[in-house]
Amino acid sequence: MQDSSRSVNAVQPVIKTEGPVEQCQRELIALGKINAAMYEKRRVAFSGLLKNASLYSSLRQDINSQTKETVDALYKYKTQKLCHDIEQDLQQALISYGENLQ
Repeated sequence: MQDSSRSVNAVQPVIKTEGPVEQCQRELIALGKINAAMYEKRRVAFSGLLKNASLYSSLRQDINSQTKETVDALYKYKTQKLCHDIEQDLQQALISYGENLQ
């Protein structure tokens, strides 16, 4: 007789969660496939933000907590704003592309 009490969840697939920066980067790549000029503008901004955030990250341990909170909030805002702009650009490019189909 087989053991019917075995859990169906015994083998669970590994689910990789995607963070907001990764999703933003994927949308940026998608934008590049439909609007090269806007992609280049946003790519430069995205690369610059990542470069600056990387530098800040390397210095963060040496900064007092109040400054950390302030600069963390700044980078969070700048990242959210840029990713929102990329999302909006992609949506607009897709709409324009869809409207021009014949």
